[in-house]
Formats: sequence, structure tokens, C-alpha cells
Amino acid sequence: MPRVIPAEAMAYLSGALDEGAMVGIRATGVDPTPEGPRVRFEVLPMRRRRGDTKRMPDRATIAELVSRMVALRWKDSPVPREVPETHQMDLAMEHPVVIGDFTETAAGWHWLLSAAAGWIEETGVPTGFKSVQIKEKFGTLRWYCSAVEDEDRLQAGRIIQAAEWVSGAVCETCGAPGQTRAGGWIRTACDAHARKR
Repeated sequence: MPRVIPAEAMAYLSGALDEGAMVGIRATGVDPTPEGPRVRFEVLPMRRRRGDTKRMPDRATIAELVSRMVALRWKDSPVPREVPETHQMDLAMEHPVVIGDFTETAAGWHWLLSAAAGWIEETGVPTGFKSVQIKEKFGTLRWYCSAVEDEDRLQAGRIIQAAEWVSGAVCETCGAPGQTRAGGWIRTACDAHARKR
């Protein structure tokens, strides 16, 4: 199990980031925590190439969110836990201020949304924070929210943006590492669920 967890975390990261953005990121260990086994990452600073205007993801925030998501997925279990059948209700009950009443997402993003919401709560929910809509669009997460402009809002925004990046590497059905796939509807699926459709 100890080697499986960092390998899964790296699969999520490499799915969320392109090859160039993965340079200088490595898993250095797994720490047991009350939230589950947390993968420790080393994320070296990356410099943007001259003239490169492509939007760069916050690699450290993405790595931290993946670590938190994997911990929840493997908490108290020798194998990844199943996504709760009542995932939308569970998210609303566990994170009423951040998630709100409901999400318009499939079950597979449960651990991702729970990790992001928990981290926002831990760092400080911004004044007036309200999730307006949490949904899937073109195979990835869209999380629309409103809040008063302050430092907590900036941190919450970084976490939400990281969740949107990571969602393209998390199977919408089961939560396993996956990738965005075209063909009719664009969706994110693991190999097993890509074949079922």
C-alpha cells in the first residue's frame, strides 16, 4: 500500500498538469494523519519561458489539494474507499457553508470537492462566501462563488482553481485517476469507465 498511494497521487498530478509542468515535482513520502495518508510532495519553483503567455497553474496548490484528496480517498482503508451513494447530501451536510445545498456533479468528484471545501474551511471561509453553482462542464469542474474581496477570498480562489485543474484527472464516476475524453459528451473517466460508455 505505501507505494500505491504516492503512485496514485502522481497519476492525478500528471493528469492535471502537462508534461512540462510536472518537471521538478516528486512524491517524497506518505505521512499518516487523522484525515488519511497524506502524500508529501517536493515542488521545485518553475520559471516561465520568455514570451510564454499560457496560463500557468499553481503547482504547489494543486499538489497540496491532490494530497488532501488522496488522503480522504484512502482514509482508514487498505484500498481506495467507495464514493458514498449519497455523495451530494454528504457534501452539503459536511460542508454547508462552502458547498451550500447541492452540487451538479457526479459521484466521482466527491473526494476532490470534500478536500477543497475542507481546506477552504481550514484556511478561513471568506466573508460572505457563497457557492453559486458547482457543476461539470466540458468534462471538468466549474465552481462559481461569490465573496467579499479579502485575503481569505484569494486563498479560496486558489483552492477552487486547483480543484478545477485536478478535476480533469479524476474519474467522474468512481474517483480513480482518469483523463478527459471526447466522443459525444466530453467527460473525465478512468479506463474502466471509459469502456462502459
